[in-house]
Amino acid sequence: MAENLKHGKPRTWYGVRPVFLIAGAAALLGFGVISGVAFDLATRPVAKSAPRPMAAAVPSHEVEQPIIRLPKEEQASESMLQATHEPERQPEVQTVAVAPPSMDRSQPVVAIVIDDLGLDRVRAQKMIALSGPLTLSMMTYANDLKGLVAQAHGAGHEVMAHLPMEPIDPKENPGPGALRANMDEAEIRKTLAADLDGWSGYVGVNNHMGSKFTKDRERMAVVMQELKTRGLLWLDSKTIGDTMGSAAAKAAGVPYVERDVFIDNVEDVAAITEQLEKLIATAKSRGTGIAIGHPHDTTYAALQAWLPTLAARGITLVPVTEILKRRASSP
Repeated sequence: MAENLKHGKPRTWYGVRPVFLIAGAAALLGFGVISGVAFDLATRPVAKSAPRPMAAAVPSHEVEQPIIRLPKEEQASESMLQATHEPERQPEVQTVAVAPPSMDRSQPVVAIVIDDLGLDRVRAQKMIALSGPLTLSMMTYANDLKGLVAQAHGAGHEVMAHLPMEPIDPKENPGPGALRANMDEAEIRKTLAADLDGWSGYVGVNNHMGSKFTKDRERMAVVMQELKTRGLLWLDSKTIGDTMGSAAAKAAGVPYVERDVFIDNVEDVAAITEQLEKLIATAKSRGTGIAIGHPHDTTYAALQAWLPTLAARGITLVPVTEILKRRASSP
């Protein structure tokens, strides 16, 4: 070393200058520190955390909550359950179906009542198609009474309920829901409810058959009490001479009228037309007249020809309610 300094050259360690030795030592020291830190991180235990959803996080106020829907059957059941708690709506009885035509009060008026409607749909439609106002009396056990009433009102006709009652002849069948002379008061009221509660739009009731039942004053009194409660009029078809219908109605305070002429006991156009002429004679004599007919083809043909002649003869066709007003105001 002395020899090297002597010649002015720097000292070396095994031929390596000191500056390189220092740089190498620093590099080894840094490598060691980095390796130690890496080893510490690699061997340090990792804290457990809750698993995160795969989708991106959504703020809590925007998270859509699940909607629980009932199956359709259960929804229907729930609706039905609610419906059972609603009060049952009673049928609304229409007291006047059609307005009477304007007329001279001194002019004779007639009403044509067609009984037994609804069982034969074709013939019912033909009668509804006639120029009116007619008074159409629907059988209480006919199908689709609501639809028939709507059609009748739409054509300008008045509607009544044709109530089956027991006849004298046991071979005659008045049909379902008939009032019978062996019924007690409760049975009569129950039967009337079954006959009348399922439909509406009729102004009153007239009897279908009933030659036996209408003779029974006590049972007719029960019928009239029900009609009074319902605000209905009574038209006595007078299927027998000693009917108690009008007397029972008067005693109960029920508005009532009686039939004057049957027009089609004989199913012949000429015979029916003759009866219609008797109706005109009655109207000219008394001021009013009520005829009852049925939906026979012959009756339809006779009315189709006869109705258009009334105006020229000074006769006005009116609903039964107008006859009731005229007769009630007569002295």
